[in-house]
Amino acid sequence: MTNLEILETWFRRVWSEEDEAAIEEMFVPDGRAVGLGEQTKGGKDEFREHEMLGPEEFKVFQRALLGLVKDVRIEIKRSITSGEWLCALCEFQGTSRQTGERVRMTGTVYGRFSGDQIIDAFNHFDFLSLFQQLGSLETGTFERCLNCR
Repeated sequence: MTNLEILETWFRRVWSEEDEAAIEEMFVPDGRAVGLGEQTKGGKDEFREHEMLGPEEFKVFQRALLGLVKDVRIEIKRSITSGEWLCALCEFQGTSRQTGERVRMTGTVYGRFSGDQIIDAFNHFDFLSLFQQLGSLETGTFERCLNCR
């Protein structure tokens, strides 16, 4: 499989089919998933992007997100491959489990692959927008944050 096919298969199995076993199969045991949580400040000028290590930690994220949304579909809109790396612009769509409303967000995955498995995935998705659509954050939160002093 090409890197693009691996990522498309991951999105389909892990998110659309809610197949937790796919995480074990397709994510190396010491793999990294970065950017799917809160960024923390480690020191004066050191920021740490939330990083999940291995399939077990990723499963916690998968269960949490699928607890909020169902009928997930992630479409890769554009992609660029360079060796073992793939950068993909994605659109995430789903249905709120609480309200039944459709939700969507865009994001980017920059991943490194070996064989048919993911080694590293740097994720940058618009979770702020998603959480606003799900009712977890008030509308206008982003704008209010820009105006805070």
